[in-house]
Amino acid sequence: MTSYRKITTKDIAEYAGVSQSTVSMVLNNRPDVSFSYETKEKVLNAAKILGYEKNKKSELCSELALSKLIIIMCPSLSNLYYTMLIHSITQQANKYGYSIFIAPTMRDSKIEKHYLNMYSSFKVAGIIYLYQSTLISQIKDLSSSTPIVLISDKNEDLDLDSVELNSRKTGYIIGEHILSLGHKKVAYISTPLLAHEIPRIQRLNGLKKSFFEHNIDIDNIIIKEQKPDNIRHYSLDKTEYLTGYNLTKELLEEKTDVTAFIGTNDMIAIGIIDALTEMKYKIPNDFSVCGFDNTLLSSLNKISLTTVDHSIEYKGAEAVNIILKKIDNKSSSSNSKNRSCIMRLEYEPFLIPRSSTGTVRNY
Repeated sequence: MTSYRKITTKDIAEYAGVSQSTVSMVLNNRPDVSFSYETKEKVLNAAKILGYEKNKKSELCSELALSKLIIIMCPSLSNLYYTMLIHSITQQANKYGYSIFIAPTMRDSKIEKHYLNMYSSFKVAGIIYLYQSTLISQIKDLSSSTPIVLISDKNEDLDLDSVELNSRKTGYIIGEHILSLGHKKVAYISTPLLAHEIPRIQRLNGLKKSFFEHNIDIDNIIIKEQKPDNIRHYSLDKTEYLTGYNLTKELLEEKTDVTAFIGTNDMIAIGIIDALTEMKYKIPNDFSVCGFDNTLLSSLNKISLTTVDHSIEYKGAEAVNIILKKIDNKSSSSNSKNRSCIMRLEYEPFLIPRSSTGTVRNY
């Protein structure tokens, strides 16, 4: 019996032994992507043998849909900092008729590379990075054709449009607050301080700057970072919380004389609070605790975490605005001498003091 099932690009891909995206680009004769003569022949011959007929209307709708799609490259969804950013991005994108696609990479470069390879095959509206990537060369290549915005500290290796956070300044703000309360020996608790994790390192640098300006030895800052090998043993949704929890217990078992704990973000700080509470310590009578980001959890009465606000709710919207402006400039520019520009925006961070910090305890 003859089958009248419509042949799809998936059928051609399986027959030719190539990816479906390759079939789509070859059949649509994409000018910005090149394939070898052999690959093109494979695809075209397979299409001819299988009797493929192009559905112009469907392809046009697909291209239009992608042109209204903004990709969010996100390391995880367990930290409220990222979910708050995603909400801000989504709300602003929807306001202008754009949709979003969230790509959680788990900070795994292989997963991230897979997503980037996929996006490079299509004309999406833009990509928003919520963290620092290690795939510098690939992002540079992609940014030449697709608007990419970074929401994080400035990365000297990437000339990207960005909504920046000055993490050095946020660390300095926390340092000034802690020192004003009389704390001179503190612990800085962090997930791995790898070279590309710029916010974590800069928050520590800002803390050190504050101590230095007050003539207090920066060795009074005890640095406890979780090792990458240990991180792999944590479930993805609890990595930051368990970092704060376990490293706090570890430090206290060493009979430390610190009087304040600083987590590199709110989730780590909440882990610190839980560890101290479980060990029957009073906050802030015995230890003060600070975080960064001012996420929703930090404002809850039973947590009441001192932290630093840096306008999360506005940053996502501004990242979308930058992409839309780039698209508008590109479509309206008919002047070949039109110069490209890098857009950067920075919100001023400020302290949110709550009940997790108090004056240093009396010995």
